[in-house]
Amino acid sequence: MPHAIRPMLAISVDKAFDDEQWLYEIKWDGYRAVAFLDGKALRLVSRNQNDLTKAYPELQEITAHINARRAILDGEIVALDDQGRPSFGLMQQRTGVGEGGRRIRRTRDDIPIVYYVFDLLYCDSYNLMQADLEQRKRLLASIVIPSDVLRCSEHWVGAGTALFSAAAQQGLEGIIAKRRKSCYLQKRSGEWLKIKITRRQECVIGGYTDPRGSRENFGSIVLGLYDDQGRLIPVGQAGSGFNEQTHAQMWKRLQALESSRNPFFGKVESDRRVHYVKPELVAEIKFTEWTHEGESGAVKMRAPVFQGLRFDKSPSECRFERVASIDKLL
Repeated sequence: MPHAIRPMLAISVDKAFDDEQWLYEIKWDGYRAVAFLDGKALRLVSRNQNDLTKAYPELQEITAHINARRAILDGEIVALDDQGRPSFGLMQQRTGVGEGGRRIRRTRDDIPIVYYVFDLLYCDSYNLMQADLEQRKRLLASIVIPSDVLRCSEHWVGAGTALFSAAAQQGLEGIIAKRRKSCYLQKRSGEWLKIKITRRQECVIGGYTDPRGSRENFGSIVLGLYDDQGRLIPVGQAGSGFNEQTHAQMWKRLQALESSRNPFFGKVESDRRVHYVKPELVAEIKFTEWTHEGESGAVKMRAPVFQGLRFDKSPSECRFERVASIDKLL
């Protein structure tokens, strides 16, 4: 059985579509995790190879709900709200994950989590990564016994626009389209496509601005994305989305990373003084649209809002994401 798996990743496309050669799933808003099952032992690994096992002890129950001795599953660890919708905000409160996959004290033990599994990569001596996706899903459904902490992610064949519309009505993040005949590739591939409803982006925190008015500590965090040349480009500043506790926690982290060196390529445009930090933290940001603002006319996020820190993703993964035209791909 393989010891390590790099999860298959999707590319972004501009709109939903219908095609009988594709199946469609909900895009779960949580932490991607590959589950390695070996007898009664379960190991959970994030997309950047951090061990998440100790952070989610209740997921050890999964081993009793898989009809296989050894298996590798791909899925998403999700926190659900009262209406059964995935909530990244609740996931942040419940996470239990720190830097390097280190377990930290959870602030909300009462928030339940679910492992939504959507792929099967290995099962009892058989490596399935070269098998068709639909074959993998059929076998997955045959070995999973759904429980409070384990569920199979549903999929629909051919009906991408209907699922996208339903997901939008439910306030979900988006959907994933997967080619029915696709193999499992340990890289980003056009065989899997993501269509977003809510604009979300993981950004590197490269600095912060002075506070204004009655606010203490800092005003906004300064955000950046890496371009194709490996340069950190400033893309906006987020001052909203914090409560008293998360603001204080962020300030403590920013102070520990403070640096005299500007990590960005070029000057950061701001009407307040900018302080720089080592580019080691990744923030999940919600925003309304990409726009061209400021004197430079560079691309920026409009109305960015801080959602939480992402310890399951590394700063090097935070890059400008090109959205492909589905009309040109199909």
